[in-house]
Amino acid sequence: MLLFLASVLEQLDLALEHVVKGDVHNARFALMLTDNALELVLHQIALDKRSELKAFSWRNEIYPHQTALDKALGQSFGEKVSFARLIDKMSEETSQTARIMHGFRNEVYHVGLQHQTILPTLAKFYFHVSCSYLSAYRPNSLGWSLNQKIPERAAKYIKEHPLLSPSAVDDFSDGCELLANSLGYDAAATILVLADHLDEVIEEQNTCIDILAEGAYAHQRTTRDDAVIRCQTWPLVFSAEGIAFANKRGFTGNRFEFIEWLGANYPLKFRGDPVQNWRRRAGKIRSEKNPHAVLRHFKAFMSETESIRHSIMESAAACEAEIESAIDRARGK
Repeated sequence: MLLFLASVLEQLDLALEHVVKGDVHNARFALMLTDNALELVLHQIALDKRSELKAFSWRNEIYPHQTALDKALGQSFGEKVSFARLIDKMSEETSQTARIMHGFRNEVYHVGLQHQTILPTLAKFYFHVSCSYLSAYRPNSLGWSLNQKIPERAAKYIKEHPLLSPSAVDDFSDGCELLANSLGYDAAATILVLADHLDEVIEEQNTCIDILAEGAYAHQRTTRDDAVIRCQTWPLVFSAEGIAFANKRGFTGNRFEFIEWLGANYPLKFRGDPVQNWRRRAGKIRSEKNPHAVLRHFKAFMSETESIRHSIMESAAACEAEIESAIDRARGK
């Protein structure tokens, strides 16, 4: 167990080396290392509980959270977080942040480099939160053998304890706390970066809607409300979902009429220009003082609006391409 604690500190120390550099590429590595260190301890919490239950199995008591424990011992990060939360080993606030940040970690690992603008700030935030949380971890017992050696990085925080001195646990806790405070973490800076990025996303959407309203459809100007409706209905015209919806309701008509009919009848998520509402949401996020809450609201906004933002940007890009083609045709190209 002592070697396990040392390995966690080793990963966190390496994560610190990357996160302090402040660039997006090092932030990506720091995020993955931090997430892995946290996941290791969350899994160990489940192992600790299983060992504890085995030690007292002679009581023949039924553990009320056995199903949750079994899931936590599997591969799912979310189930490990849920179990730690269930047995009061993690706060609700920290559990929500851990889930969100694990999602970001998966995106930068599996999809490639994502969230370039905010990734360095997110890596710092996750590092601070994780180290602060891990400093409270207490294993059921310590184990050590004389042929084991503390890794070089971890030796800065934890000493070899061949006699199983209980101070090793304190060394781990103190090491995590030292790492948590090593960045001079500033919650206000995290809030500012996320709020600024959200404003940029919204204003980019605002510009795209302007492009669409200025003549994207049939080369005619339209309202911003209609432009937003059209960019949602146009893909439905060619989709099995849109066709099935129309057939079920007995629609008959040509393609142009189909677009109009869908705009009037399909349960679109956005019935008009959402920018003003988005700006109000962004303003509330900017005024929030808790970085955990800001991250939660930021993630909720990005998830809820992902589809419409993609449709707006895709439609605006097609519109600009058509404008360029029209200019080239007018020039005889």
